[in-house]
Amino acid sequence: MILRWLALAALVLATPVSAQPIAFPDHFDPIGTPISSLKTSEGRTVHYTDTGEAGWRPMLFIGGVGTSARAPELVSFLDTLRRRLKVRIVAVERNGLGDTAYDPAWTFADYTSEVQQILGHLGIGKFALVAISGGGAYAGHIAAAMPERITSWHMLAAIASAPADNPVCKADAATLEAMLAKQVGAPREFWAMPPDGVAAKVNGFADRAADEGAHAYFIAGQHGDARAVAREYHRFCDAPAPVAAFPAPAYFYYGEADKLVPPSQGDFWASKVAGKVTFRRYPGEGHDVQYRHWDQLLLDVGGHGDATLVCTKGRAGLVPGLVEPAALPRGDTLGVCAWQGRNTAPREPDHAAHK
Repeated sequence: MILRWLALAALVLATPVSAQPIAFPDHFDPIGTPISSLKTSEGRTVHYTDTGEAGWRPMLFIGGVGTSARAPELVSFLDTLRRRLKVRIVAVERNGLGDTAYDPAWTFADYTSEVQQILGHLGIGKFALVAISGGGAYAGHIAAAMPERITSWHMLAAIASAPADNPVCKADAATLEAMLAKQVGAPREFWAMPPDGVAAKVNGFADRAADEGAHAYFIAGQHGDARAVAREYHRFCDAPAPVAAFPAPAYFYYGEADKLVPPSQGDFWASKVAGKVTFRRYPGEGHDVQYRHWDQLLLDVGGHGDATLVCTKGRAGLVPGLVEPAALPRGDTLGVCAWQGRNTAPREPDHAAHK
């Protein structure tokens, strides 16, 4: 009897007095935007991604050189802000990258046609046009082909064209492919970034960038085939897109210390705009302004282009007008406050963003 009582007492003591029931989810958490495909009227199968939120502001995102349709995930470190601003991102994959087959005859005109068909398939009429780095050359052709559909135009460290004396323009296709073969075969090398830049601030950015490179150059069995990337570089040697008197508001973001795509490339694009131009220049910053100031880009796309995001004493807020970095009070920085230190906070779901 005593033994039975002792066993019962041990069982009671081992049971939590106020155990909370587990709230089991009724849906799966997202693990990345899925790749979709469309067979175009030209008979090509083109791949794309779409965050898919009906009724949100559509953005056509064109990634940098050698990026796949999953390139928007490189800016997902600010996805909470994107969802709060209700911005929907669509990215159309380019020739020979990711899942999309390589066609040596493919041109800027083909890309424009594919974008038009995918936007039509998705039922998207008007959209914001956003391009970073090498995506700028493609964005120029989109702006020239359908300016009336673009609600605002945004170029972050985005190229117009390469100068004729650039070594890339002088190299033949085989030479350029050989030059790029090692980098394309090793995505971490292709995506190497300054250790004191964005990669140092955003946990996992360098790893995610390497994953993007692996997806772009290996996912469809390309085995590091450098033809698509080499052709992209050569394509920049062509004449810039024939944009003329672009009507919509335009926003350009360039680092004054960028040796790859200097602000003069942004000056070229700005000269093609008949409407309002907001030119955000960042002294001392290099090519990674395309990621460092993605928060400001989202705000500009989301209808807050008449203000600048500033972090003051640990709180981020909007300051009216175009704020020059040199005019900031001591201790203030541009963008969300996470840029002031290494972001080590765990990511938590933003339930309010879905309301």
